[in-house]
Amino acid sequence: MIYFLIPAYEEEQTIGLLLYKLRSVMETVRRDYLAIVLDDGSRDATAKVAERYRKFLPVRVLKHANNNGFGPALDRLVREACRLSRYPQRDIAITIEGDFSWSPDPVPDMVRQIEAGADVVIGARERTDRPSEAMPFSRRAGARVVSTVLKAVMPLQGVTDYTSTFRAYRISTLKQAITVNQENLITYRDNAANAELLLRLGRLHPSIAEVPAPSRCDIRTRESRHEWHGAIKSQLSLTGRIGRAPEARG
Repeated sequence: MIYFLIPAYEEEQTIGLLLYKLRSVMETVRRDYLAIVLDDGSRDATAKVAERYRKFLPVRVLKHANNNGFGPALDRLVREACRLSRYPQRDIAITIEGDFSWSPDPVPDMVRQIEAGADVVIGARERTDRPSEAMPFSRRAGARVVSTVLKAVMPLQGVTDYTSTFRAYRISTLKQAITVNQENLITYRDNAANAELLLRLGRLHPSIAEVPAPSRCDIRTRESRHEWHGAIKSQLSLTGRIGRAPEARG
């Protein structure tokens, strides 16, 4: 089983597009799947739109009464996938945001990497030649700074993109991380939670791979909600909150 973990806050304009694209992509992957959409306290029709797509693909909609933030949403989705999984060594969780800032096209490659032995597969950002789709310079620069610092201070073999929110995880690896960290698996409320999860997994010495993944910023019709100066500060603070991964034995 493949679980798509989709945090969504006021994404009524894009959540349907993402789900429809996932359905198309999964026609080439011979695996059962479930899209789990977490409506994080939206005031628009995000949940209703997602529910409508149950006619076309397997969808489960979870809700938060209030907007709790990216971290609590990610934490709940990860735990839900682990709870549902019957075959954690084989099952896969794929995180992708509801704003369609990532194309799901690399999903088949991510699944193949997990099936070949990887525990974590990161959709590493590809630069686009289309200016309209490109990530704003401030966000590109911020992501580059964070990845450079984390790679230098808390290196993880095979990782170049520490901030990508498009990732695939072997469920057994996530379950192991929950066992080790308990309620402290994800403690940040903002986007730093994404890097936090990766660094906590890194302490378990998983096999990590990357696949190129196109990100685009032209479909979403609103300004980004991430305050990037604050996000960079939070992500860099991880170097003081999570210990460097210990050397693997033997």
